Amino acid sequence: MFNSQKKIAAIVLGLVLPILTALPSQAETFAFASSPLTNLDPAGSTVNGGFTKFPITAGMYIQQCIAPIGTSRPVTCSDTIQLWVSAAGGPGTVSPTGPISLKVSGSITGKTVTVDCTTTQCGLFFRLDHTAPTDTSEDKFLPMTFAKGATAPVLAADEITVTLNGKPLVRNVPSNLAYRADAKIVATSKSGLAITFTSLTPDCTYSNGTLTALKGKGQCALGYSTAGNATTAAATGNFPFILTPGNQKIIGLTKSIKKGGSKALPLETNFGSPITYKSLGKNCVVEGNLVNAKKSGSCTIKATADAKVDTWVALERTVVIPIK
Repeated sequence: MFNSQKKIAAIVLGLVLPILTALPSQAETFAFASSPLTNLDPAGSTVNGGFTKFPITAGMYIQQCIAPIGTSRPVTCSDTIQLWVSAAGGPGTVSPTGPISLKVSGSITGKTVTVDCTTTQCGLFFRLDHTAPTDTSEDKFLPMTFAKGATAPVLAADEITVTLNGKPLVRNVPSNLAYRADAKIVATSKSGLAITFTSLTPDCTYSNGTLTALKGKGQCALGYSTAGNATTAAATGNFPFILTPGNQKIIGLTKSIKKGGSKALPLETNFGSPITYKSLGKNCVVEGNLVNAKKSGSCTIKATADAKVDTWVALERTVVIPIK
């Protein structure tokens, strides 16, 4: 979701950000040091800072938002002024151990809403990333003020729709993705601008409209971006995925057998796991992967294959093959 920003100058002013809700005793709060956030140029300013302490449980998002009400998360946040800070690294992320640079503006555009931050209280909102979507323990709003003056031109926000196998994805809300499962990504932008996708984590790959999980446990993130144009702001986003074990399949099973004939059954599943076959009736006999049809009717066979920890689940399937 979050674009990496340019490296910065020196850290000027330290500010410790406390949590808003109670945490378990083993949890840690973060600490962020930054340059002053007052009297900023509404036409565009750069906030320079860095973390002096960072959560160990997850990464963090930093986003320019309007002030939240109470302990709720902000209703409106910029779709473009945002960072993803992660100790795990990867494309689209910023390291918490280095300098942090975020370009802010006197106006922000969220979901079909444009806010003037010279008249509405805006600031930086910190929260744990998609690996801990419901954990609000590190939520913190850091107010900013802007000097009077002309703001940067406000461009219309783009609307990006992304589906996985026809099901709409929700930005920052994790979806399940199984190991080596068919995962077709289809995306459209309201502006008609081209959308670029990038796998932000090494446990998944993206190519030609297909997202592939390389592991059956862990997390992945798919980032998207558009370049923007004279009338539409550039758009960026992040779709996280929770990886799950894959389902083994038997590919190339015979569809029928002639009475008195024999057929060879596949030796391995689609993941390369050896398959064991057992006849469940008297119409056929199975030896190894060879099935011999003895009587007319149906040949019922039980097929099994072992699981692989954190990669795929065990296979147990009953196969019925007509004997003609």
